[in-house]
Amino acid sequence: MSKKVKLTIEHDFDFSLIAIISTEPIYRLGYLINQSLHYNLKENRSLQVYHAKRQLVQEFPLFSDDTNLLTSTVHLIQNKGIQGYFIEEEKQVDFWLKWENTEPNLQKVLPEIKKIKNISLIYEVKPGLLKSKNRFLFSLDETI
Repeated sequence: MSKKVKLTIEHDFDFSLIAIISTEPIYRLGYLINQSLHYNLKENRSLQVYHAKRQLVQEFPLFSDDTNLLTSTVHLIQNKGIQGYFIEEEKQVDFWLKWENTEPNLQKVLPEIKKIKNISLIYEVKPGLLKSKNRFLFSLDETI
């Protein structure tokens, strides 16, 4: 007689996240963040996410700084793609800046980013509170 066991996996949303509202294109914003924070954000292949309700693969421009891959990675993700929004409940957000494997000093980072011209608003977001938070759990090695 076989017994069914249900395994529940709780994801750890242990990363820092800020929302950016800006009129700049992603390549220009990436350059300005590099200048301001001394990062090395570079264009990466588009982030591909499967949208179950629409049954399609959405693509979002992605810039990453993984020069120190063992300790930290920074991602700049465009929220609006051709097929919709990366985080649909936050349509007003233009970009997401995500730090993995590190805790940035947001008291220093936020004022530096606010100094960048054409950034209207920037604020910290607690990833666990977002309905679409699982979209932030990706690896650059993954395919669709």
